[in-house]
Amino acid sequence: MAADISLRVFTGAGAATMSGPQSGIELSAQDVVSGGSDVLPGTVSYERWIALRLDTAPVVGVTTLSVLNDGDLPTGVTLKFGVTDTPRTPINTVSDIATMDLTSGRKFIFDTGVYDEVGQITRYLVVQEVVAVGAPSGAIPQQELSFGYQEV
Repeated sequence: MAADISLRVFTGAGAATMSGPQSGIELSAQDVVSGGSDVLPGTVSYERWIALRLDTAPVVGVTTLSVLNDGDLPTGVTLKFGVTDTPRTPINTVSDIATMDLTSGRKFIFDTGVYDEVGQITRYLVVQEVVAVGAPSGAIPQQELSFGYQEV
């Protein structure tokens, strides 16, 4: 049987509230999956704490979970990411977890654990939008993040 994996967003104190399955996320919102205000030049979005959840277990397991940014960001806008095992309340100041650039077109492996039981979640992938002081105001194009894994 093939694995069935869903994207989940974690919000609230200690990132303790797990959403249902998501097809997209909004970076400007604090404790909701969508909504919020624009991320203005010279500021950062709230951290978005996401993980993948194993909804249907494969015959053996899944491993080597990865993320790929398929979008192109405007000049002055960067997506930062980081990985952690320890949840905490999402912040809207510069993240000390999401410190690496989520470069467009590059695949990043964020978890090499093996998941083989329904309900297991991966390590937390923390994403934050950073907008430089000189960046133009306005909405950025929707970004496509693709997630991958290997069945073992």
